[in-house]
Order: sequence, then structure tokens, then C-alpha cells
Amino acid sequence: MVELSLQDRYRLDGEIAAGGMGTVFAGTDLRLNRRVAVKILHERFAGDPRFVERFRREARSVAALSHPNIAGIYDYGEEEGRHFIVMELIEGSDLARILRSDAPLAAENATRIAGEMCAALGHAHAAGVVHRDIKPANVLITADDRVKVTDFGIARAAGDTTLTATGSMLGTAHYLSPEQAMGSSVTPASDIYSTGIVLFEMLTGSLPFTGDSAVAVAMKHVSEVVPPPSSLNRDVPPALDAAVKKATARDPNARFATADAMNDALRGSARTILVPEGPRTEPMKAPVWPIPGDRWDPRRVGRAVIITFAVLVILAGAALAWRLVSNDGGREASEDRESQRGGGAAQEEPSSSTSEPTPTETPSSIVIPEGLIGQDVKDAEKALKDAGFNVGKEDVDSEEAKGLVIDVDPPPGTEVAPGTTITLFVSKGEPGPPDVPPGQEKKEEDDDDDEDDD
Repeated sequence: MVELSLQDRYRLDGEIAAGGMGTVFAGTDLRLNRRVAVKILHERFAGDPRFVERFRREARSVAALSHPNIAGIYDYGEEEGRHFIVMELIEGSDLARILRSDAPLAAENATRIAGEMCAALGHAHAAGVVHRDIKPANVLITADDRVKVTDFGIARAAGDTTLTATGSMLGTAHYLSPEQAMGSSVTPASDIYSTGIVLFEMLTGSLPFTGDSAVAVAMKHVSEVVPPPSSLNRDVPPALDAAVKKATARDPNARFATADAMNDALRGSARTILVPEGPRTEPMKAPVWPIPGDRWDPRRVGRAVIITFAVLVILAGAALAWRLVSNDGGREASEDRESQRGGGAAQEEPSSSTSEPTPTETPSSIVIPEGLIGQDVKDAEKALKDAGFNVGKEDVDSEEAKGLVIDVDPPPGTEVAPGTTITLFVSKGEPGPPDVPPGQEKKEEDDDDDEDDD
């Protein structure tokens, strides 16, 4: 049961979201009589100085920012070992939820949202703050269609490495920049790459890269090129294809120099697709994409064939080059396998005409997948094992349905070394009714033991 208030000032009215580091409640500032959002750090982290410092850093980083496209922070406090942040309460929906129901978005809507994201990031970058976890879930759309970038929970000041070990990887795999995937230095260019991926998703309703695990997706960001959105949605104008291509260049130096420069490019794109000027008066609506006649389109099929053939040629060439390099100098097979096991750290690139990393490189740290909480334990266990983790389970009393994951330690979104044991806290389910027939309780315990053995 949530207590009524914190420090006799902030009343907690109800939970609205839960993340890897804390839970967010809608609340009321009783002193100023205004609605607020209160994020409380999970109790299991309250005794960990590293997580407490990260939580404090979020408050410090964002409190120093003042921009209409950034969710503001009002206060930070601690009460009886509980650390909390008081933030601006955003009435609206996050972009991830909008995309699930309305994607793809109209080109003008996608351009406007991405432009406001860039405006927020440009302000943060100018203050020396890199977000590091740009994704639709961290982009809120207010009731009047204002974009608010939120959750700077893993943001850091540029150049600050005190809380992140060399080679670690933070962020969500589907929106991760190549340099984040490789554990290299993260700069404002990393936020620009992630914004380009979000723009791609808004325009197509799809992600450019998918895979069976977070590591597989991360390595595609390292080794593959983001396709043009028009290859999936032919109504995307060339100007937006160009914006996505530049924002998602694998070389950070080839991307837009700043978030403001990307915003300027999007404004130019907006003029080419005739975006009405002035404030919006109606909520944005997803377009209905007309498909004349049959879905068969020779131009799209032709492009798909060409792209597929090109990818196959590139992969074949990379595999051949790697085989030649790995066999050079008569290296023993055991030495090759040992070097590949250490491939997550930054490696010396072979001398060639390109500096692109090879697809066999793997990060030394990986991110625990999101979405585990609320899953069936078997599905969550499979997802973790596929991602390269070991899995432990602990049954706990809970009102949730039996077999559902109610907590994860370390939490989703945390970067850890491959092979780390992730503990799933699994609901035992509500206790049975008092009039259980004799012998039935013993049978259910045996069934539970059988499931645990599985």
C-alpha cells in the first residue's frame, strides 16, 4: 500500500509507470497545489551507492535544463531511505503506445515529432548532457501534441565516465548506436542515431533491425546499413529518406553535426511535404495509406531483390575476408576461438580500405531485455537464455497469477556481462480457497515441484 505522502508535501495518488530503476506515481504537491509525477527508486537499489548516485544525477542533469520539449524536474529528496524525484506530470501518451495503434504516421506528423525531439536534444547537448536512451517510450506526446523528451535516467554529462566502466553498453538494443553496441565513447551523435531510428519507425511502422536476442540486434547496428524508409513505405518523400540515412550513418562523423542541424534538415523536409504552419488545433491522426489495385508493385519488389542481393554479397565478402585474416600467419584454431571470445572489447581493426567493424565482434556488456516483468516465467527464461544470460528463479508470494514474473534482479535495462545470472521472481499465485478437498493440496504442491524442475 502506497503511503499518502512524502515529506508531508507530496501526496501519491496512484502508480502510472514502472521502469528498471524506479516506479512513477501521479501525485499532488500539497504546498503548491499542483499535479506532479513522483519517481521513487526501487528499494533494492536504495542501498547501492552506484544506483543512488545515478538517480541523483538524473535529477541534477535535467533540473539544469529548461526547454518546452523536455519534461522538467522540480525536486529531489529522500525519506526513510527512499530516494525520489518530483517531475512535471505529462498528460498524454508515450510515442511507443501511439506507434502500436497508429503506425505508420503521416510524413508531416513524423517530421514534426522528430524535429521537436531534436530541439530538446539540441538544448541538452548544449548543456553537456547526453541522453543515451532515446526511444519511443521516452518520448511523450501531450494532449495538445507537444513533444516531451523524458527519462534521462542513464543520461550523463559528456566526458563523465565515473559510473560507467570502459566497454559497457547502455540503452535499448533496437535504438542503440553502433558505438554504444561496441562499448565505445557515447557522444551527442549517439542520440542523433537513435532519433533517426525512431524517425524510421514512425515512417514505416517497423524497426530496421530485429533479431533473436539483444546482442544479435546490437550487432546488426554495427554491421548493417539502415534501409531507406521508402523501401517499406513508398509514400515517404526523398527528403526524409535522406534525413534518416544521414542520421543513422554508422560513422558518427558522417551524421548531422548537431541535433539542431538535423532539426534544420527536417524543417526543410517539412516544407517539401507542405506541412501547415501555425499551432496544431486537432490531435494527430494516423494516415490511411492508399494502395491502388493489387498490392503487387514491381518497383518495390525490384528494390527488395537488389537490396537482398547486395546484403548477401557484402556478408559473403566479409566472411571470406575474416577467414583469410584469421588464417594468416598459420594461427592455430584454438587461438582463433580465444580471440573471438574476447571480441566484445574494442579490437584492433585489420588494415583495409574500410574501417567498418566486422560482424563477429560482440560487446563485453549487454543489456537485460525489457518487458520481462509480467511475462510467463518460461517465456522470460527463454528470452534471457537466448540473450546469453544464465537464469535463476525464486518463487514469491504475490496476488499476480501463478507463474508470472513480478520482478527481475538485476532489473531490465541494466548493462551486465554476458553469462551473468539473472534472477526471476515468480508469483506463487493467490492462496487456494479454504475448502480444498483432502489430498488435493498435496497434489498441487507436487505439480508445482514438477514445474520448478522444468
